Parts: sequence; C-alpha cells; structure tokens
Amino acid sequence: MNRVLLISLTAFLFSLLTGSAWAASGQNSSASKLDERVTNSLRVLKEIQKVPEKGIPDYLLSNCYGLAVFPSVYKGGFMIGASYGKGILVARNPKTGMWSGPVFLTIGGGSFGWQIGVEATDLVLVITNKHGLESLLKNKIGLGGDLSVAAGPVGRQMVAATDLSLKAEIYSYSRSKGFFAGIALKGAYLKQDYMANELYYHRSFTPREILFNHVTPPGSGQALLRWLNSRSRAKGS
Repeated sequence: MNRVLLISLTAFLFSLLTGSAWAASGQNSSASKLDERVTNSLRVLKEIQKVPEKGIPDYLLSNCYGLAVFPSVYKGGFMIGASYGKGILVARNPKTGMWSGPVFLTIGGGSFGWQIGVEATDLVLVITNKHGLESLLKNKIGLGGDLSVAAGPVGRQMVAATDLSLKAEIYSYSRSKGFFAGIALKGAYLKQDYMANELYYHRSFTPREILFNHVTPPGSGQALLRWLNSRSRAKGS
C-alpha cells in the first residue's frame, strides 16, 4: 500500500512540474521561446557579476571549458522530491578564450527525503575540463555518477592556487535570496534537446557541430556570446 502511495505521489509531483511543459510543447519549443531561454540565461550570467564576492569566482568563469545555465529549474516535494528545467550549454575554447553555442538541454531528477513545497530557482553548472564538456554532449548523462559534481566555491574562496586542488569536473550553483551559492546535485540527469537545436538554428546540427565548428547562432545567441567573449580570456594570457 505504501509503495502504491509513493508511486502515485511521484507521478503527481512530476505532472505538476512538467505537465504544463509537455501539454504546451508546441508553444514552448517555438523559436521565440528558445530566444527567450537564451536571453534569460544571459540575464542570469549578468546577475552573477553584480556581487562578485557572493557569486561564481571570476577565475573559475574565465578558465572553465563551458557553462550550462538553467534560468528556471522547478523543484518540488512532498516526501519525494523532483526537479525539471530547460537550459543551454555554451563552450569556451581554452586556447583562444572564445565562446561558442548555445545548444539546448533539459535537466531532471529526483530525491527522497522529508520535504514539501514547490519553488523555481536559477541553476548554473561550471564545466572545468574537457572530459566534463565531452560528457555533456552525450544524449543523456547523470550528475554525480557519470560526472563528478561538487558545490562550487563562492566569491573570493577560489584563487588560482586553490583551483589546482579541486578536482570536480562540474561545480554547481543555485541562486538563493539574490546571490549564487554552491549546491550539491545528486541523482539529476542532463539530456540534449535536439529538436530545440533544429528549431533555433533552422538546420539539423549536432551539439558537437554547434560548439566546435562555431556555427553562427541567431541574434539572442550572438548577444550571449558577445557578453561572454567580452569577459573571457585564454589560459595563461
């Protein structure tokens, strides 16, 4: 009986979090919605920089291999937790410091525990090495299992010397009360959104082609890349 109740609660929770997205899939996957997602991702990144001592360290941002940004991840729980969100992935060339993308992702997952309520939060994943970036190009990847994920350091907690001793392939951050703080992610998965890529670019590019062949994005993507390039630098420069 308890098992049936747990299954029912899980199904109900996921329907609350994802039902509207699936029911209006045509609208949510339209080009205008994808532009909005890219623009909101840029807004999240800009807001990171407003309070440097309480955000993602500049050193980490300017030396990473990529960023995955989810402007709104919906989380909820009643004994069983769940999450769902849509975002983007951009890649940084470690030799030139130049950025490319975006490609589109979804994030989902669940966790057990005593929790109640529903909330939306901004989530940023900082990819620290080539293996981490390559792993995210797979159709579906688990965080904390397939990839090492750790709560990211904040503000002045990280300097170049400290970074050498931190081995996580991804550092995760969530916006809470106006600033970003490192969070632990377990049991979440990332999945490529190939349909969104095709709608956005008007061609069937693979994520690898978009990120490594420097496919020119539409206007919202160009604005995102201009901002990232203006703040970036090559390693060792």
